[in-house]
Amino acid sequence: MSAVRKVTMNLPAELIDDLPQLSDKTMTEAVRIALTDYRHKLACQNLLELRGKIEFGATWQALVGKYDDE
Repeated sequence: MSAVRKVTMNLPAELIDDLPQLSDKTMTEAVRIALTDYRHKLACQNLLELRGKIEFGATWQALVGKYDDE
């Protein structure tokens, strides 16, 4: 694991009060999972915003089978 930072957060009680009953995860694990999911969501949104803005020299059809021998 990379560097770790200890942070203090103010979260609405309704988000965390029932977490132990809903999951077998600790608060740290739950927050880590939530942040990982959020980062993934943002990355997907950023990729979708690029739709139609990037031009590739070859089509996927031209590349099919090209690297099968490797």
